[in-house]
Amino acid sequence: MPTEYQISSNIDLIIHLYNSSSPPPSPNEHTDSNDYGSSSPSDIIKYYVTAWSLQQASPIFSRIISPSPHFKQPSKIVYLGVECKSITLEDDCPHALSIVLNLLHLNTKSLPSINEISWNTFYDIAIIWDKYDISNLIAPPWLKYFQKVMNGVGYEGWLFIGKTFGEGEGYVELTARLIVEAGQNLSGKEAIEAGPGGVGFTRGGRYIDASGWPDSVREHITSENSNLMEKLRTILTTWKWSFKGKRPRALCTCYGNVPRYNRHTSLSNSIADLLSDESMTLSPQSHRAGNSNTSARVRLASRLRDIEGVANWQWNGSIVTLRRRMGIFRSCMGDRDMRQVKHMLENADIYDLCPLEESALRVLYDFDQTIETIRGIGIDGKIIDVPLNRLIEDAKTDPWNSKGDGKKWDSIAMLGVRISGIFALLSVVVFAIALGKGWGVKMVESGIVT
Repeated sequence: MPTEYQISSNIDLIIHLYNSSSPPPSPNEHTDSNDYGSSSPSDIIKYYVTAWSLQQASPIFSRIISPSPHFKQPSKIVYLGVECKSITLEDDCPHALSIVLNLLHLNTKSLPSINEISWNTFYDIAIIWDKYDISNLIAPPWLKYFQKVMNGVGYEGWLFIGKTFGEGEGYVELTARLIVEAGQNLSGKEAIEAGPGGVGFTRGGRYIDASGWPDSVREHITSENSNLMEKLRTILTTWKWSFKGKRPRALCTCYGNVPRYNRHTSLSNSIADLLSDESMTLSPQSHRAGNSNTSARVRLASRLRDIEGVANWQWNGSIVTLRRRMGIFRSCMGDRDMRQVKHMLENADIYDLCPLEESALRVLYDFDQTIETIRGIGIDGKIIDVPLNRLIEDAKTDPWNSKGDGKKWDSIAMLGVRISGIFALLSVVVFAIALGKGWGVKMVESGIVT
Protein backbone atom coordinates (compact mmCIF):
# COMPACT_ATOMS: atom_id res chain seq x y z
CA MET A 1 0.00 0.00 0.00
CA PRO A 2 1.41 3.45 -0.87
CA THR A 3 2.47 5.68 2.00
CA GLU A 4 1.78 8.82 -0.05
CA TYR A 5 -1.01 9.89 -2.39
CA GLN A 6 -0.42 12.86 -4.69
CA ILE A 7 -4.00 14.04 -5.17
CA SER A 8 -3.43 17.62 -6.33
CA SER A 9 -0.68 19.53 -8.10
CA ASN A 10 -1.69 22.73 -6.27
CA ILE A 11 -0.78 21.57 -2.77
CA ASP A 12 -1.57 23.68 0.27
CA LEU A 13 -2.77 20.96 2.65
CA ILE A 14 -1.20 17.71 3.86
CA ILE A 15 -3.42 15.09 5.47
CA HIS A 16 -1.88 12.56 7.83
CA LEU A 17 -3.89 9.38 8.28
CA TYR A 18 -3.05 7.04 11.12
CA ASN A 19 -4.62 4.19 13.01
CA SER A 20 -5.89 5.14 16.46
CA SER A 21 -4.05 2.14 17.93
CA SER A 22 -0.78 3.93 17.09
CA PRO A 23 0.28 7.20 18.77
CA PRO A 24 -0.42 10.33 16.66
CA PRO A 25 2.60 12.11 15.17
CA SER A 26 3.95 15.21 16.86
CA PRO A 27 2.79 18.25 14.85
CA ASN A 28 6.16 20.00 15.37
CA GLU A 29 8.32 16.98 14.63
CA HIS A 30 8.76 17.75 10.93
CA THR A 31 8.15 21.49 10.78
CA ASP A 32 10.09 23.34 8.08
CA SER A 33 11.24 20.09 6.52
CA ASN A 34 11.52 19.89 2.74
CA ASP A 35 11.72 16.13 2.91
CA TYR A 36 8.77 15.37 5.13
CA GLY A 37 7.98 11.97 3.61
CA SER A 38 11.28 10.27 4.29
CA SER A 39 11.33 11.07 8.01
CA SER A 40 7.69 10.27 8.96
CA PRO A 41 6.70 7.11 10.87
CA SER A 42 6.09 4.13 8.61
CA ASP A 43 2.48 3.68 9.72
CA ILE A 44 1.50 7.22 8.70
CA ILE A 45 -0.09 7.70 5.26
CA LYS A 46 -0.01 11.15 3.71
CA TYR A 47 -2.25 12.85 1.14
CA TYR A 48 -1.22 16.01 -0.69
CA VAL A 49 -4.34 18.00 -1.56
CA THR A 50 -5.90 21.41 -2.14
CA ALA A 51 -7.77 22.66 0.93
CA TRP A 52 -10.41 24.54 -1.08
CA SER A 53 -11.67 21.37 -2.79
CA LEU A 54 -12.34 19.71 0.57
CA GLN A 55 -13.87 22.79 2.21
CA GLN A 56 -16.37 23.30 -0.61
CA ALA A 57 -17.68 19.73 -0.37
CA SER A 58 -17.63 19.06 3.38
CA PRO A 59 -18.51 21.27 6.36
CA ILE A 60 -16.61 18.84 8.58
CA PHE A 61 -13.43 19.20 6.53
CA SER A 62 -13.98 22.97 6.49
CA ARG A 63 -14.05 23.14 10.30
CA ILE A 64 -10.98 20.90 10.59
CA ILE A 65 -8.95 22.92 8.08
CA SER A 66 -10.13 26.38 9.18
CA PRO A 67 -11.51 26.13 12.70
CA SER A 68 -12.97 29.04 14.65
CA PRO A 69 -10.33 31.38 16.11
CA HIS A 70 -11.25 30.13 19.57
CA PHE A 71 -9.97 26.63 18.70
CA LYS A 72 -6.49 25.32 18.07
CA GLN A 73 -5.32 26.00 14.53
CA PRO A 74 -3.72 23.38 12.26
CA SER A 75 0.04 23.25 12.27
CA LYS A 76 1.97 24.41 9.23
CA ILE A 77 4.65 22.58 7.28
CA VAL A 78 6.93 23.74 4.52
CA TYR A 79 6.74 21.22 1.70
CA LEU A 80 8.71 21.77 -1.52
CA GLY A 81 9.15 25.42 -0.58
CA VAL A 82 5.40 25.97 0.02
CA GLU A 83 3.87 26.52 3.45
CA CYS A 84 1.06 23.98 3.86
CA LYS A 85 -1.48 23.35 6.57
CA SER A 86 -1.28 19.93 8.22
CA ILE A 87 -4.27 18.01 9.63
CA THR A 88 -4.60 14.54 11.08
CA LEU A 89 -7.38 12.00 10.39
CA GLU A 90 -7.99 8.70 12.14
CA ASP A 91 -9.17 5.21 11.23
CA ASP A 92 -10.29 5.81 7.64
CA CYS A 93 -9.63 3.17 4.99
CA PRO A 94 -6.51 4.52 3.19
CA HIS A 95 -7.52 3.33 -0.28
CA ALA A 96 -11.12 4.53 0.10
CA LEU A 97 -9.92 7.92 1.37
CA SER A 98 -7.67 8.34 -1.67
CA ILE A 99 -10.65 7.64 -3.95
CA VAL A 100 -12.85 10.14 -2.08
CA LEU A 101 -10.17 12.82 -2.26
CA ASN A 102 -9.76 12.25 -6.00
CA LEU A 103 -13.54 12.60 -6.37
CA LEU A 104 -13.51 15.90 -4.48
CA HIS A 105 -10.71 17.15 -6.72
CA LEU A 106 -12.59 15.95 -9.82
CA ASN A 107 -9.67 13.73 -10.86
CA THR A 108 -11.83 11.41 -12.95
CA LYS A 109 -8.83 9.80 -14.68
CA SER A 110 -7.44 8.69 -11.31
CA LEU A 111 -10.62 6.88 -10.29
CA PRO A 112 -10.85 3.07 -10.50
CA SER A 113 -13.12 1.52 -13.11
CA ILE A 114 -16.15 -0.55 -12.15
CA ASN A 115 -14.05 -3.69 -12.53
CA GLU A 116 -11.37 -2.33 -10.22
CA ILE A 117 -13.51 -1.39 -7.24
CA SER A 118 -14.92 -3.94 -4.82
CA TRP A 119 -18.14 -3.82 -2.81
CA ASN A 120 -16.13 -3.52 0.43
CA THR A 121 -14.17 -0.55 -0.90
CA PHE A 122 -17.38 1.13 -2.05
CA TYR A 123 -18.86 0.57 1.41
CA ASP A 124 -15.75 2.17 2.97
CA ILE A 125 -16.23 5.14 0.64
CA ALA A 126 -19.79 5.53 1.96
CA ILE A 127 -18.47 5.45 5.55
CA ILE A 128 -16.06 8.32 4.77
CA TRP A 129 -18.83 10.17 2.92
CA ASP A 130 -21.09 9.93 5.95
CA LYS A 131 -18.34 10.64 8.50
CA TYR A 132 -17.35 13.95 6.88
CA ASP A 133 -20.87 14.89 5.71
CA ILE A 134 -19.77 15.26 2.11
CA SER A 135 -22.26 16.94 -0.22
CA ASN A 136 -24.26 14.63 -2.47
CA LEU A 137 -23.89 17.12 -5.30
CA ILE A 138 -20.85 14.97 -6.02
CA ALA A 139 -21.93 11.36 -6.58
CA PRO A 140 -19.62 8.34 -6.88
CA PRO A 141 -19.83 7.00 -10.46
CA TRP A 142 -20.29 3.42 -9.21
CA LEU A 143 -23.51 4.15 -7.30
CA LYS A 144 -25.94 2.91 -9.96
CA TYR A 145 -23.91 -0.22 -10.62
CA PHE A 146 -24.00 -1.40 -7.01
CA GLN A 147 -27.64 -0.39 -6.74
CA LYS A 148 -28.47 -3.13 -9.25
CA VAL A 149 -27.10 -5.85 -6.94
CA MET A 150 -28.38 -4.51 -3.64
CA ASN A 151 -31.00 -7.26 -3.25
CA GLY A 152 -28.41 -10.03 -3.27
CA VAL A 153 -27.17 -11.78 -0.14
CA GLY A 154 -24.08 -9.97 1.10
CA TYR A 155 -25.14 -6.53 -0.18
CA GLU A 156 -27.41 -5.61 2.76
CA GLY A 157 -25.05 -2.71 3.51
CA TRP A 158 -26.95 -0.81 0.83
CA LEU A 159 -29.31 0.20 3.64
CA PHE A 160 -26.46 2.40 4.89
CA ILE A 161 -25.16 3.35 1.45
CA GLY A 162 -28.56 4.31 0.02
CA LYS A 163 -29.33 6.57 2.97
CA THR A 164 -25.84 8.11 2.89
CA PHE A 165 -26.09 9.09 -0.78
CA GLY A 166 -29.83 9.85 -0.68
CA GLU A 167 -30.58 7.12 -3.23
CA GLY A 168 -34.14 6.00 -2.44
CA GLU A 169 -34.93 3.86 -5.50
CA GLY A 170 -35.59 0.28 -4.38
CA TYR A 171 -34.85 1.10 -0.74
CA VAL A 172 -38.35 0.33 0.54
CA GLU A 173 -38.44 -2.98 -1.35
CA LEU A 174 -35.05 -3.98 0.08
CA THR A 175 -36.17 -3.38 3.66
CA ALA A 176 -39.37 -5.34 3.02
CA ARG A 177 -37.37 -8.16 1.43
CA LEU A 178 -35.12 -8.40 4.47
CA ILE A 179 -38.17 -8.59 6.74
CA VAL A 180 -39.35 -11.80 5.06
CA GLU A 181 -35.88 -13.24 4.38
CA ALA A 182 -34.38 -12.64 7.82
CA GLY A 183 -33.90 -15.78 9.87
CA GLN A 184 -33.44 -16.15 13.58
CA ASN A 185 -32.16 -13.04 15.35
CA LEU A 186 -28.85 -13.68 17.06
CA SER A 187 -27.96 -12.72 20.59
CA GLY A 188 -25.51 -13.61 23.32
CA LYS A 189 -22.97 -16.28 22.45
CA GLU A 190 -24.28 -16.72 18.89
CA ALA A 191 -23.81 -13.03 18.11
CA ILE A 192 -20.30 -12.97 19.56
CA GLU A 193 -19.29 -15.96 17.47
CA ALA A 194 -21.00 -14.58 14.37
CA GLY A 195 -19.11 -11.34 14.16
CA PRO A 196 -18.27 -7.97 15.70
CA GLY A 197 -21.07 -5.83 17.03
CA GLY A 198 -23.38 -8.73 17.76
CA VAL A 199 -26.26 -7.05 15.90
CA GLY A 200 -27.58 -9.10 13.03
CA PHE A 201 -29.45 -12.13 11.77
CA THR A 202 -29.14 -14.97 9.32
CA ARG A 203 -30.05 -14.66 5.65
CA GLY A 204 -29.41 -17.14 2.90
CA GLY A 205 -27.44 -19.37 5.26
CA ARG A 206 -24.97 -16.66 6.34
CA TYR A 207 -24.67 -14.15 9.14
CA ILE A 208 -25.57 -10.56 8.28
CA ASP A 209 -24.06 -7.85 10.47
CA ALA A 210 -26.60 -5.03 10.79
CA SER A 211 -24.62 -2.86 13.20
CA GLY A 212 -23.77 -0.27 10.52
CA TRP A 213 -27.35 0.28 9.33
CA PRO A 214 -29.37 3.36 10.31
CA ASP A 215 -30.90 2.65 13.73
CA SER A 216 -34.47 3.40 12.61
CA VAL A 217 -34.17 1.03 9.64
CA ARG A 218 -32.64 -1.81 11.66
CA GLU A 219 -35.25 -1.45 14.40
CA HIS A 220 -38.09 -1.40 11.86
CA ILE A 221 -36.89 -4.56 10.10
CA THR A 222 -36.38 -6.39 13.39
CA SER A 223 -39.75 -5.29 14.77
CA GLU A 224 -41.74 -6.13 11.64
CA ASN A 225 -40.05 -9.52 11.29
CA SER A 226 -40.80 -10.35 14.94
CA ASN A 227 -44.43 -9.21 14.69
CA LEU A 228 -45.12 -11.21 11.53
CA MET A 229 -43.41 -14.33 12.90
CA GLU A 230 -45.44 -14.08 16.09
CA LYS A 231 -48.69 -13.90 14.09
CA LEU A 232 -47.66 -16.89 11.96
CA ARG A 233 -46.65 -18.87 15.06
CA THR A 234 -50.06 -18.14 16.58
CA ILE A 235 -51.84 -19.38 13.45
CA LEU A 236 -49.86 -22.63 13.33
CA THR A 237 -49.89 -23.17 17.11
CA THR A 238 -53.69 -22.85 17.12
CA TRP A 239 -53.83 -25.35 14.25
CA LYS A 240 -51.52 -27.71 16.10
CA TRP A 241 -53.58 -27.68 19.26
CA SER A 242 -56.87 -28.02 17.33
CA PHE A 243 -56.11 -31.70 16.70
CA LYS A 244 -56.44 -32.36 20.44
CA GLY A 245 -53.89 -35.13 20.57
CA LYS A 246 -55.07 -36.79 17.37
CA ARG A 247 -53.18 -37.26 14.14
CA PRO A 248 -54.58 -35.09 11.32
CA ARG A 249 -55.73 -38.23 9.49
CA ALA A 250 -58.52 -38.67 12.04
CA LEU A 251 -60.29 -35.55 10.72
CA CYS A 252 -60.69 -36.87 7.17
CA THR A 253 -64.22 -38.07 6.24
CA CYS A 254 -63.56 -38.99 2.62
CA TYR A 255 -63.53 -42.78 2.99
CA GLY A 256 -65.92 -43.29 0.08
CA ASN A 257 -63.98 -41.08 -2.30
CA VAL A 258 -60.72 -42.85 -3.14
CA PRO A 259 -58.96 -39.98 -5.00
CA ARG A 260 -59.75 -37.48 -2.26
CA TYR A 261 -58.86 -39.98 0.46
CA ASN A 262 -55.46 -40.65 -1.09
CA ARG A 263 -54.81 -36.94 -1.56
CA HIS A 264 -55.74 -36.27 2.04
CA THR A 265 -53.38 -39.01 3.20
CA SER A 266 -50.54 -37.00 1.73
CA LEU A 267 -52.01 -33.83 3.24
CA SER A 268 -52.24 -35.44 6.66
CA ASN A 269 -48.61 -36.56 6.62
CA SER A 270 -47.48 -33.09 5.50
CA ILE A 271 -49.43 -31.42 8.30
CA ALA A 272 -48.03 -33.80 10.88
CA ASP A 273 -44.49 -33.25 9.62
CA LEU A 274 -44.78 -29.45 9.79
CA LEU A 275 -46.49 -29.21 13.16
CA SER A 276 -44.25 -31.70 14.95
CA ASP A 277 -41.04 -30.50 16.59
CA GLU A 278 -38.18 -31.68 18.76
CA SER A 279 -40.04 -30.72 21.94
CA MET A 280 -42.42 -33.64 21.52
CA THR A 281 -42.11 -36.75 23.62
CA LEU A 282 -39.47 -39.08 22.20
CA SER A 283 -40.64 -42.22 20.50
CA PRO A 284 -39.94 -45.63 22.05
CA GLN A 285 -36.44 -46.94 21.34
CA SER A 286 -37.76 -49.56 18.94
CA HIS A 287 -39.33 -46.87 16.78
CA ARG A 288 -36.50 -44.37 16.67
CA ALA A 289 -34.57 -43.60 13.50
CA GLY A 290 -31.75 -45.99 12.86
CA ASN A 291 -33.72 -49.16 13.60
CA SER A 292 -33.44 -51.11 10.37
CA ASN A 293 -36.58 -53.13 11.19
CA THR A 294 -38.79 -50.07 11.29
CA SER A 295 -40.13 -48.55 8.12
CA ALA A 296 -40.16 -44.80 7.57
CA ARG A 297 -43.95 -44.76 7.78
CA VAL A 298 -43.99 -46.55 11.12
CA ARG A 299 -41.33 -44.22 12.51
CA LEU A 300 -43.32 -41.20 11.34
CA ALA A 301 -46.54 -42.53 12.87
CA SER A 302 -44.78 -43.22 16.15
CA ARG A 303 -43.07 -39.84 16.28
CA LEU A 304 -46.30 -38.00 15.52
CA ARG A 305 -48.65 -40.20 17.52
CA ASP A 306 -49.46 -37.24 19.74
CA ILE A 307 -49.17 -34.13 17.60
CA GLU A 308 -50.29 -31.95 20.48
CA GLY A 309 -46.79 -32.16 21.95
CA VAL A 310 -45.55 -30.30 24.99
CA ALA A 311 -44.91 -26.83 23.52
CA ASN A 312 -46.21 -24.29 21.06
CA TRP A 313 -45.14 -24.53 17.45
CA GLN A 314 -41.79 -22.87 16.74
CA TRP A 315 -39.87 -21.79 13.65
CA ASN A 316 -36.34 -20.41 13.44
CA GLY A 317 -36.10 -19.90 9.69
CA SER A 318 -37.28 -17.06 7.48
CA ILE A 319 -40.85 -16.26 6.46
CA VAL A 320 -39.94 -16.99 2.82
CA THR A 321 -38.69 -20.48 3.72
CA LEU A 322 -41.79 -21.17 5.79
CA ARG A 323 -44.03 -20.07 2.92
CA ARG A 324 -42.25 -22.48 0.58
CA ARG A 325 -42.82 -25.27 3.04
CA MET A 326 -46.49 -24.34 3.27
CA GLY A 327 -46.55 -24.83 -0.51
CA ILE A 328 -46.78 -28.57 0.16
CA PHE A 329 -50.32 -27.97 1.40
CA ARG A 330 -51.14 -25.86 -1.63
CA SER A 331 -50.22 -28.73 -3.93
CA CYS A 332 -52.59 -30.98 -1.98
CA MET A 333 -55.41 -28.46 -2.41
CA GLY A 334 -55.36 -28.57 -6.20
CA ASP A 335 -55.39 -25.73 -8.72
CA ARG A 336 -57.05 -22.92 -6.77
CA ASP A 337 -56.40 -19.30 -5.95
CA MET A 338 -57.13 -17.26 -2.85
CA ARG A 339 -60.39 -15.90 -4.25
CA GLN A 340 -61.69 -19.43 -4.61
CA VAL A 341 -60.42 -20.40 -1.15
CA LYS A 342 -62.16 -17.45 0.47
CA HIS A 343 -65.43 -18.29 -1.30
CA MET A 344 -65.17 -21.95 -0.33
CA LEU A 345 -64.50 -21.14 3.32
CA GLU A 346 -67.47 -18.79 3.41
CA ASN A 347 -69.66 -21.55 1.96
CA ALA A 348 -68.03 -24.65 3.45
CA ASP A 349 -71.39 -26.44 3.92
CA ILE A 350 -72.32 -25.99 0.26
CA TYR A 351 -68.95 -27.32 -0.96
CA ASP A 352 -69.12 -30.22 1.49
CA LEU A 353 -65.50 -29.71 2.54
CA CYS A 354 -63.78 -32.45 4.45
CA PRO A 355 -62.87 -31.15 7.98
CA LEU A 356 -59.20 -31.86 7.29
CA GLU A 357 -59.23 -29.99 4.00
CA GLU A 358 -61.23 -27.11 5.47
CA SER A 359 -58.74 -26.68 8.31
CA ALA A 360 -55.81 -26.66 5.88
CA LEU A 361 -57.54 -24.16 3.57
CA ARG A 362 -58.32 -21.87 6.49
CA VAL A 363 -54.72 -21.93 7.73
CA LEU A 364 -53.37 -21.31 4.23
CA TYR A 365 -55.76 -18.40 3.77
CA ASP A 366 -54.91 -16.83 7.14
CA PHE A 367 -51.20 -17.40 6.50
CA ASP A 368 -51.23 -15.73 3.09
CA GLN A 369 -53.40 -12.85 4.30
CA THR A 370 -50.92 -12.17 7.10
CA ILE A 371 -47.99 -11.75 4.71
CA GLU A 372 -49.87 -10.44 1.68
CA THR A 373 -48.23 -7.03 2.13
CA ILE A 374 -44.99 -6.21 3.94
CA ARG A 375 -44.36 -2.85 5.58
CA GLY A 376 -41.10 -1.46 4.20
CA ILE A 377 -39.41 1.77 5.25
CA GLY A 378 -37.89 4.45 3.03
CA ILE A 379 -34.77 6.56 3.52
CA ASP A 380 -37.09 9.33 4.73
CA GLY A 381 -38.55 7.07 7.44
CA LYS A 382 -41.91 6.71 5.68
CA ILE A 383 -43.62 3.32 6.04
CA ILE A 384 -44.95 1.90 2.75
CA ASP A 385 -46.81 -1.37 2.09
CA VAL A 386 -45.11 -3.63 -0.46
CA PRO A 387 -46.99 -6.60 -2.03
CA LEU A 388 -45.27 -9.91 -1.34
CA ASN A 389 -45.26 -10.82 -5.03
CA ARG A 390 -42.86 -7.91 -5.65
CA LEU A 391 -40.35 -9.39 -3.23
CA ILE A 392 -40.06 -13.10 -4.00
CA GLU A 393 -40.27 -15.03 -7.25
CA ASP A 394 -42.34 -17.83 -5.71
CA ALA A 395 -45.24 -15.47 -5.04
CA LYS A 396 -45.11 -14.04 -8.57
CA THR A 397 -45.69 -17.41 -10.23
CA ASP A 398 -47.81 -19.05 -7.52
CA PRO A 399 -51.30 -19.82 -8.93
CA TRP A 400 -52.70 -19.20 -5.44
CA ASN A 401 -51.96 -15.52 -5.96
CA SER A 402 -53.47 -15.43 -9.42
CA LYS A 403 -56.06 -12.69 -9.72
CA GLY A 404 -57.12 -13.48 -13.27
CA ASP A 405 -58.08 -17.10 -12.57
CA GLY A 406 -59.94 -16.00 -9.50
CA LYS A 407 -61.96 -13.47 -11.47
CA LYS A 408 -62.76 -16.08 -14.11
CA TRP A 409 -63.87 -18.59 -11.47
CA ASP A 410 -65.92 -15.95 -9.63
CA SER A 411 -67.55 -14.94 -12.93
CA ILE A 412 -68.67 -18.50 -13.59
CA ALA A 413 -70.03 -18.83 -10.07
CA MET A 414 -71.84 -15.50 -10.29
CA LEU A 415 -73.26 -16.46 -13.72
CA GLY A 416 -74.85 -19.49 -12.12
CA VAL A 417 -76.32 -17.35 -9.37
CA ARG A 418 -77.66 -14.83 -11.90
CA ILE A 419 -79.24 -17.58 -14.04
CA SER A 420 -80.95 -19.05 -10.97
CA GLY A 421 -82.18 -15.58 -10.03
CA ILE A 422 -83.55 -14.97 -13.52
CA PHE A 423 -85.49 -18.26 -13.47
CA ALA A 424 -86.91 -17.42 -10.06
CA LEU A 425 -87.95 -13.96 -11.23
CA LEU A 426 -89.58 -15.35 -14.40
CA SER A 427 -91.53 -17.87 -12.33
CA VAL A 428 -92.92 -15.11 -10.13
CA VAL A 429 -93.86 -12.98 -13.14
CA VAL A 430 -95.56 -15.87 -14.93
CA PHE A 431 -97.49 -16.80 -11.77
CA ALA A 432 -98.61 -13.20 -11.29
CA ILE A 433 -99.83 -12.97 -14.89
CA ALA A 434 -101.65 -16.24 -14.50
CA LEU A 435 -103.48 -15.02 -11.43
CA GLY A 436 -104.42 -11.80 -13.17
CA LYS A 437 -105.99 -13.60 -16.11
CA GLY A 438 -107.73 -16.28 -14.10
CA TRP A 439 -105.53 -19.05 -15.44
CA GLY A 440 -104.88 -20.28 -11.96
CA VAL A 441 -108.59 -21.08 -11.31
CA LYS A 442 -108.91 -23.00 -14.59
CA MET A 443 -105.73 -24.93 -13.83
CA VAL A 444 -107.10 -25.95 -10.42
CA GLU A 445 -110.50 -26.95 -11.87
CA SER A 446 -108.86 -29.02 -14.56
CA GLY A 447 -106.71 -30.83 -11.99
CA ILE A 448 -103.39 -29.54 -13.39
CA VAL A 449 -102.65 -27.75 -10.11
CA THR A 450 -103.93 -29.27 -6.84
